[in-house]
Amino acid sequence: MRKTLALCTAMTFLWTLSISAQELPEYTCWKTPGPIVVDGLGDEVAWEQAPAVSMWDVSYIDDPRPHSQPTEVRMLWDDDNLYIYIVATDPDVWSVLTERDAHLWNDEVVEIFFDPMGEGLDYAEIEVNPLNTVLDLLLTWSPSRKSFFNWSPVIHTATHVEGTVNNHEDTDQYWSMEMAMPWDGLVNDISDVIGDRSLPPQDGDMWRFNFYRYERLRVDGQETEIEYSAWSPTGKISFHMPERFGVVYFMEPSTAVEGSSWGEVKTARRSSH
Repeated sequence: MRKTLALCTAMTFLWTLSISAQELPEYTCWKTPGPIVVDGLGDEVAWEQAPAVSMWDVSYIDDPRPHSQPTEVRMLWDDDNLYIYIVATDPDVWSVLTERDAHLWNDEVVEIFFDPMGEGLDYAEIEVNPLNTVLDLLLTWSPSRKSFFNWSPVIHTATHVEGTVNNHEDTDQYWSMEMAMPWDGLVNDISDVIGDRSLPPQDGDMWRFNFYRYERLRVDGQETEIEYSAWSPTGKISFHMPERFGVVYFMEPSTAVEGSSWGEVKTARRSSH
């Protein structure tokens, strides 16, 4: 059971979110009608139908600014997995770390943060670099921030590079990452990240997510600049800001009502939960 201090913190956090919710991006994550093959290509019809969202410069909340190398994110789900597909434009794809749970933030990398409860107290972080190296950990802020690198669920990931990794002499086009995160991987004895949420999510459930990217620009193989991108900008170069996580709704296709906008459907869903 959470301590009283943690509960008070959660109430304060949720009250803050109710004030700033208008600033947070929202996403409808559709239940996929067919199987997803995790090969890094994202060429299933379901991915074509999934909404695509962009990442922006992390530093600007009120005035979203694109980086020179755009990044696009799509999400899907089914009864077994959460699926994520990220495409990162990149003329020079490179990374060097190959061991599980290495400090991938020192490489080129995409990162996925999610907080099922939306309290900002317990959340998961998964990172993948172009070499398909995975870093996964759980984090808690109650009563103080701790990271648990011993969380190692079976996550299915694959990357694809349109070009050549670690060759600065040619011009690459992009790299992509496809992931299937089994829902049962969130059940653990380390951190109560799932809380009272249903696994798999129920139609209309809302979780909090953010997506990040480190794009390390190079000239003649030498790093010159880092572009920090996020789906929901944080206002500074800091990714561990759960109050800035965006809002994701898990929806089944049958949720749509003919003649109703998605805004009306989501409003109805909010009032029923």
